[in-house]
Amino acid sequence: MVRPQHAVAALAIAASLGACAPEKADVPAPVASAPVEAAPARPSLTLPVSLNAVMVALVDHASEPLWLDAYVPPSTEMRWLEAEHNAYLMAVSGKLIQLAGTGPNDVDWVADPEWIKMADEMTSAGMSALEAAKARSVDQLNTAGDRLVEACESCHKKFKPGLTSMGIYKSPNYPPKPN
Repeated sequence: MVRPQHAVAALAIAASLGACAPEKADVPAPVASAPVEAAPARPSLTLPVSLNAVMVALVDHASEPLWLDAYVPPSTEMRWLEAEHNAYLMAVSGKLIQLAGTGPNDVDWVADPEWIKMADEMTSAGMSALEAAKARSVDQLNTAGDRLVEACESCHKKFKPGLTSMGIYKSPNYPPKPN
């Protein structure tokens, strides 16, 4: 039978011996390495509509008001906020059109380095328009608009001569009339 005082003495001796022992470095135990498997390839992203539809429905509706702002500059806070909104759309659109859609030419277009370069310029010009709108600078907005015109016209000349909508409906109330 173990007496309580002996148990307490044994614990005290064990604790004091443990305190005198050299500390072990915290070294993690070796882990057996499992064979590294490649992550499954992410499926390529394809837009559910043609790039032409993206251009008519998104790019046209964002770029044309920005160009109109060169002729009738925003004069109210609401118009400046609309310019910011359109600039965001242009910046995002430049990246979006680097994904193929369902159009007959889309895969070829997005594989062409010139398409990518022009799409990146659309994004860059959109970001410049955003900075201009946030600064409420008509001069900067005009400069950004000129860059957008150049990027769009260069791309259309090479990839889509004629500037047609290819039958995609455009609202009869478009472009919006300035307030």
